[in-house]
Amino acid sequence: MDDKVAIIALHRVEGIGSAIKRRLVDMHENLAPLFLGKVKLGDDRVYKKIVAFKGWKDIDRDMKKISDMGAEILTIKDREYPDQLRNIPDAPIVMYKKGRLKIGADTIAIVGSRAASFESINMAEKIAQTLSSSGITVISGLARGVDAAAHKGALKEKGKTVGVLGCGIDICYPAENRPLFKKIEEDGCILSEYGLGEPPLPHHFPMRNRIIAGLSKGVLVVEASQRSGSLITARLGLEYGREVMAIPGNIFDEGYRGTNSLIKQGAKLIDGIEDIITACFSGLTFKTDKHVDLDNNERYIYGIIGSTKIHVDEVVEKSGMETKHVMAILTNLELKEAIKGIPGGFYLRI
Repeated sequence: MDDKVAIIALHRVEGIGSAIKRRLVDMHENLAPLFLGKVKLGDDRVYKKIVAFKGWKDIDRDMKKISDMGAEILTIKDREYPDQLRNIPDAPIVMYKKGRLKIGADTIAIVGSRAASFESINMAEKIAQTLSSSGITVISGLARGVDAAAHKGALKEKGKTVGVLGCGIDICYPAENRPLFKKIEEDGCILSEYGLGEPPLPHHFPMRNRIIAGLSKGVLVVEASQRSGSLITARLGLEYGREVMAIPGNIFDEGYRGTNSLIKQGAKLIDGIEDIITACFSGLTFKTDKHVDLDNNERYIYGIIGSTKIHVDEVVEKSGMETKHVMAILTNLELKEAIKGIPGGFYLRI
């Protein structure tokens, strides 16, 4: 029996935890004898579950399907398996991967609420793009909200992104993210420990979060309530010795209670991208903003607009200029992709 097939089989044995499976792989040079009953284990329950495994035909079928779809199966013994993930105690012994991106050491997890505010979504996208421009790979969970924004921002630059799923790599969840899913397959990569056809069951996502934390040098939480799954990722990051960071928010907004609580508990408060670089990527040079040529009036209005949304009436009031003149400048700034208009007459920097 091929050792890779034996590792895949062990991965599929139910009722044995990830940490135990990892220890078995570390303890045995070849796992095939375990399935043949030739090695007696100290834990009789684990031994019985392994020798009772019958899913060999399913493995053969899935290996062919994986190959046909241009994907691959990585075992924890493979050279291509990400080193940072390999070093956590409960690392999955098998990962399914779709996409050509090689996952290196310069990685960061950006996570947050599925129902995030527009400001947080914009912030996540901008931070991800800036970090990706310096070759940092952004890890997230391909959920709606902050996760999707982080993936979108990272895809615009060279660092690209990794989407970690709580289902098989042949399933896009949520379905609304299908265009983003396809783009990550092409320019980044999709990862999952779940086999083909595995649905996105609720208990899969906390398990998925350990992979997000394990792959990353640091975990940045952009917006999260007290019950957000992002806090699980942050807690796991602490357990794995990762830098945990959070962006503070409105103390009266329930959506920020989780991030503000993380900061109270010792997470690094982030009020600029430089803080992330210092915490996780010291010595790395990075671009703070893309260069945009602005005339004096455009620069003046741009200075009034911040990273949080501001209404056009407030821009006019602060500028002291005529409304029609301000509107013309705002249009030019949008065309130059320096700012973004939001429904309701609001603007913010990109």
